[in-house]
Amino acid sequence: MNIGTWNVRSLFWSGALKVLRNELSKLDFDIVALQEKCLGSGIQKFDNFTLFNRGSECKKHEFGCRFYVRGEFLKHCKDFKIINERICYLRLKAKWFSCTLINLHEPTNEKMEEVKEEFYNLLEQNRNQIANSDIKIILGDFNAKVGKEDIYKPTISNESLHNETNNNGIKMIKFAVSKSFNVRSTTYAQRDMVFS
Repeated sequence: MNIGTWNVRSLFWSGALKVLRNELSKLDFDIVALQEKCLGSGIQKFDNFTLFNRGSECKKHEFGCRFYVRGEFLKHCKDFKIINERICYLRLKAKWFSCTLINLHEPTNEKMEEVKEEFYNLLEQNRNQIANSDIKIILGDFNAKVGKEDIYKPTISNESLHNETNNNGIKMIKFAVSKSFNVRSTTYAQRDMVFS
């Protein structure tokens, strides 16, 4: 199973879902956590994929979390839960194990500390409610810059694109350390993506 995450900015314009499907088909992803601007909530089924959606109810088309699930993997989806416009999760059941994917869109670095603390408190509260036996994978946009500081390398490894970690990056790393997670986006060298 190939799992990914993508901040797609907006799926609200005409033809956006077709472009999304075509790009994800080329990349051979089975499940993708999407962070984007959208409107409304619900589960939308298409020919060969399903969107589990949490969008903002406002008219500005801001903040949204979705899961894109390719057709044959829909049978493994057992629960979809919306926490708020910035956090949702999808629980998958395989033959021998269960896995919960948490999709998030953290407030940007310049937001007030109280807003970011509230976000992390809600993330931790909901993460703690997931069965201990589940594999837990957090995907999404932390709006963070992770630097190359040696102190963080046990958690982030060596392939960061930035030299210095910003405030959101520090918060993300502290959360990862407290839950015994590793940051994978800085573990492997980034490949250049070309979209047509």
